[in-house]
Amino acid sequence: TPAHPRCLCELILSLSLAGRSSWTLLLFVNMVSTMFFSTLLLWGLSGLMESRVAVMALVPPSPVLRRVDHRVASMSRMNRLNDNVEPSFRRRMRQSFSSKLPHMMGTKNDNAADNMRSTSLFAKRSLSKRKTPILALMFVLLRRIALAPSRAWAAAVSISVPHSPALTLGRRRILTFLRSMLSTTAVSLGNLNRQQVKRIFLVGLSIYAFMNVIESVMAHKRQKIDATSEWGRYADAPAARGMALTVTMMRLAPYTVLPVIIEKVTGKSKQSGDDYSGYNTKEEYESSKAHRLRKTAGQLFADGLLRLGPLYIKIGQILSCQENLFPDEWIGAMEKLQDRVPAKSGKAAWDLAYDACPGGKAGFHKQYTDFDDVPLAAASLGQVHKARLRSSGERVAIKIQRPRLRDIYDKDLALMKKIAKVVDSFGKAGQVGGIEQSWEGIFNDAETILYREIDYRAEAENAIRFANDFGIGLGGVAIGSTARGVDGKKLPSAAEWLRTPYTYGNLSSEKFLVMEYVPSIKVTNNAKLNEAGVTVEDREYLAEALARSYLRQFCSNGFFSTDPHPGNLGIEVFEDGRAPRMVFYDFGQACSLSGDQAGGILEVVESIIDSDAKKSVAAFSRMGVLKDNADLEKVQAKCQQNYDTGMLKVKKRKKRGSSKYSSNEDTDTTELEARIEQAGKPSNTTESTSEVKVKDTEVMGYFTLQSEYAFVARALSQMDGVGKTLDPEFDFISASAPYLVEVKGTGRYLIDEAKKRLKFVYDPDNGVLAKEMALFKSLGFDPAEITTNCRK
Repeated sequence: TPAHPRCLCELILSLSLAGRSSWTLLLFVNMVSTMFFSTLLLWGLSGLMESRVAVMALVPPSPVLRRVDHRVASMSRMNRLNDNVEPSFRRRMRQSFSSKLPHMMGTKNDNAADNMRSTSLFAKRSLSKRKTPILALMFVLLRRIALAPSRAWAAAVSISVPHSPALTLGRRRILTFLRSMLSTTAVSLGNLNRQQVKRIFLVGLSIYAFMNVIESVMAHKRQKIDATSEWGRYADAPAARGMALTVTMMRLAPYTVLPVIIEKVTGKSKQSGDDYSGYNTKEEYESSKAHRLRKTAGQLFADGLLRLGPLYIKIGQILSCQENLFPDEWIGAMEKLQDRVPAKSGKAAWDLAYDACPGGKAGFHKQYTDFDDVPLAAASLGQVHKARLRSSGERVAIKIQRPRLRDIYDKDLALMKKIAKVVDSFGKAGQVGGIEQSWEGIFNDAETILYREIDYRAEAENAIRFANDFGIGLGGVAIGSTARGVDGKKLPSAAEWLRTPYTYGNLSSEKFLVMEYVPSIKVTNNAKLNEAGVTVEDREYLAEALARSYLRQFCSNGFFSTDPHPGNLGIEVFEDGRAPRMVFYDFGQACSLSGDQAGGILEVVESIIDSDAKKSVAAFSRMGVLKDNADLEKVQAKCQQNYDTGMLKVKKRKKRGSSKYSSNEDTDTTELEARIEQAGKPSNTTESTSEVKVKDTEVMGYFTLQSEYAFVARALSQMDGVGKTLDPEFDFISASAPYLVEVKGTGRYLIDEAKKRLKFVYDPDNGVLAKEMALFKSLGFDPAEITTNCRK
């Protein structure tokens, strides 16, 4: 009450500290709101008093009411009519309403003396008699406040009420009250000593911690039912997500540390692959305590990422491809983030489809039939259902977006953009591996890609472009490719070794994507692959097909999928003896490359195959990853050092005996093998190689990372993980090397190879032609100008 401003200030501070944002801001907000509702409450009380309704008759006895009784007269500023109420009349009102308390409070008394003793407003009662129906009492009070007491009601309780108009609070009265409340509050805050401030702070902090604990417990219960239930709340309150992440890390810590301690004590450990050091068999390891702890840790980590939101699921998808960074138990747990995120089914799936489909429920039933409300798969952004087109009867897969994704992205990406700016402000502290980069620039491009990912119309455009670039039509039939090689000629169709679903762009919308239904086996599902008869040679061939597809995407198409995790890749198996095909799904995240970027990547691949350090530096310059002040000689020396030590080395192509691969492998590997052998000979090394070893840190500062290459690195990283799942010896350069002739064109490839063989003639620095050109220029002739004039 205003008579106790210090208590009010302590309450306001406690409420402020229990808030989620700056307590200094909420202090003012909570104070104003508290005073506003106090004003409404006093308005209701004064209205009751005007009708001669004593509010004390509605509230159980307490010491506060004794003081209120003595202060009734002081409320004349709020109600002028109160000045005419004599003490004897107030006493009669109390006695009249006190006699009615047993009925209002739900108590029974047999005699009047008992009644007066137990229902007196100011009598002290034992705890056993204080059984007041609080909710009923609050309802009565609110009813009296909301519904202004009338003369008829006053007459019903036998109280004479002089004729007077109803009380109306004007602006002046409200402002006067608020002004007095603010001045009293300010004085009370000024009189607080250090001990009181400390006590208020500790109480507020305790309330804040208690509320967060309660909220976390309730959120955990909701997430047991639906792991995605808190995505929106975490976007609204990043502090809640931070606490959830902290709790996950705390729960994860013992399950991460204990296996290491157990293995050190027992002397048994699990190495990479199938190397079980100290364990006799795989089954013995799987029955060990260390394995069970790691398995639990992986499940906790995957569940934690799943509950945090779609962007964290994306992180888990990327990490699930890094088999060299995490134990097998963690990789297995994170694989569920690729296509087994909790989804809606039954009536919830129908409602989701109706909301997303153009035309709503009527439009959905007009276009589709046989809709399966149990999803085929579900990922971070949507879920996929089977259906049929009414017009043609073709089976289709419908991808439906989850609700509220744009709102979640707006808030999460705004927070991450601030973090990127902060990282950039640290200068060298924001470098990775010594390479300078603009995290804000990378994030801006990532933001564009991520927003396009939740617009299924953009994904439909990406999917159609991908299919056209590889020459794949409806049903997986071969059509003309729109991509061209370095020589300017169209590339052949990839329909024999690659498949992607046909996309119905005219039926798709922002949250509704319709594609051809193309069943396949997940690339990491070894059990089903074995059951389908996919051999080791088949898997090596598929890994090579994956590398071949990305060589074309990077160097010819200038457009690539940035998200080739196992959930977006499948294997189509045929029963007629044909080689299996790699299937690409989900083109929500895709990136384009400029001509110089695509050409630079191709030159880097060739320079690695040839172990040509000088060409590597030239390729880096064309890609635009070298700074203007870069020491090119030092960069070249480092490249040559890596080639000489075997850090970058191309492996020969594996021989496959089956004839089913021959139609897809029209490249002669003899020339490639000769090229690789020639690259390893000393005569191919750069003459200017220094004997002084160049450290990585000395040259990494000369590089700058453009945002497009961040997505290239991400695609290569995920592709490498999938490739090693199919072929443990997989590496992108070796697997894609046989298909350089396809990307460059046969004529261009042969000309380039001839120039390499005749290096003493065509070398741009020390070749015969270069020396002749220099000689002509020294004599005053410009060969280029002469050639141009002759052509004219």
